[in-house]
Amino acid sequence: MHGPYAQVQSVAGKSRVRGLLLRAWDVAWRWRTRIFLAVADQGAASVSNFLLTILLAIWLPLDEFGRYVVIWSGSLLIESFQVALITDSMPAIVSRRGRQNRRRLDVAGLWVVLGYGAMTSLLILAAVPIAALWFPHFSVPLLCLALVNPLMRLYIYLRRLSYIRSRQDAATAASAIYGAIILSGVLTLLYFDFLSVSVVILLWGLACGAAALATALMGVAAFERTRAATAVWLTRELWRSGRWLAGAAIGFWITTWGLFPIIAAIAGTEAAGLVRALQNLFTPIVQFNAALNLAILPRVADAVVTAGTRYARRFAIYATVGFTSIVIVYAAIVVIEPQQLLTLIYRKPEIAAASALLWPLGLAMILESARQGSSMALLSLRRTQMFFVSRVVGVSVFILGVVVLGRMMGTEGILWANVTSHAVGTGLLMYEAFTIDRRFHSA
Repeated sequence: MHGPYAQVQSVAGKSRVRGLLLRAWDVAWRWRTRIFLAVADQGAASVSNFLLTILLAIWLPLDEFGRYVVIWSGSLLIESFQVALITDSMPAIVSRRGRQNRRRLDVAGLWVVLGYGAMTSLLILAAVPIAALWFPHFSVPLLCLALVNPLMRLYIYLRRLSYIRSRQDAATAASAIYGAIILSGVLTLLYFDFLSVSVVILLWGLACGAAALATALMGVAAFERTRAATAVWLTRELWRSGRWLAGAAIGFWITTWGLFPIIAAIAGTEAAGLVRALQNLFTPIVQFNAALNLAILPRVADAVVTAGTRYARRFAIYATVGFTSIVIVYAAIVVIEPQQLLTLIYRKPEIAAASALLWPLGLAMILESARQGSSMALLSLRRTQMFFVSRVVGVSVFILGVVVLGRMMGTEGILWANVTSHAVGTGLLMYEAFTIDRRFHSA
């Protein structure tokens, strides 16, 4: 197409691009403090967990480190349910109930979380006799996990509540306290020769308890009584919003953290520890994206209440490009000289020799980041059924891949099966978010 009409179209296209860039800059400038503090918060937590994993991989034998990884992945299963049922569902509920009800809902949510922590600790205790019979090395670590689990649940809730209340400063201070206790504690344990899986788990509880206390003292939440009817009502609302997310949480855990028990069962705990050491290299960028997610989601939920599904769809598209691009650049840096990097960090030749496994691990992280924008848009609309569907389909693909590729290629086959499952699940969720506006208006 040529002539004046084409020139007009070209000018209009450039104007639209310029307008989008100006709006993006305006949003970034208005949210600069929130985003900076969110990145600082996730940075403190990410650096401490990143360094803790490195130190344990260096100082513990690989099989013992593998047992630590299996217990750690179990704690993340409990956390995944909490995030699905409570923390991811809270912003949309709070946004729709008005600012005057926020304190009441926050306190009710606190009691819901404490109940959840007690219930999951009882489930862990119920697993101890089974572990004593079949996996005796896991008995004492499970007892320790049951003890500290309520403190971990409390800290996760208060940290997310800081973002809902736009108190990223409190979350950042708590993460700094958490990181200081974790790192100084593990160094102290090493110095006195007390380092073991069980004691490190107890250290988690100490760090989470101190961080939760700091958050409460900064005024984010009040430990006060609430009406039982309010807590029951909130529990029902959370279940209504998060029931599909709870099912999806199992799928997320299986294809992200559940890899390690599966690998441990098939190839041994040493292989699980090795894969976790490799995956740890991608932790910083995953936490960076999580920081953006925490900072932006409550504000997106507020905007969707007034702007509707068109805004949600636009946000899903642009956020997908942003989140995915960040991880692609980071992953490319990691895989340029992987053997030298792994040797420098871990100083164990068996970990450096497995550098080829970074490729499927990196691709899985990229695909998982590609669904973040769609997830935030759908959460803001409280349309969560596709979370469950995409995870169920993804897990089905993963299990089939493990049976086929795991038998043919061992640990590497399991990781490539994981990549395939992420590709399918992410594709389904992105389709749901990218077409939400059209389907909503046609319904």
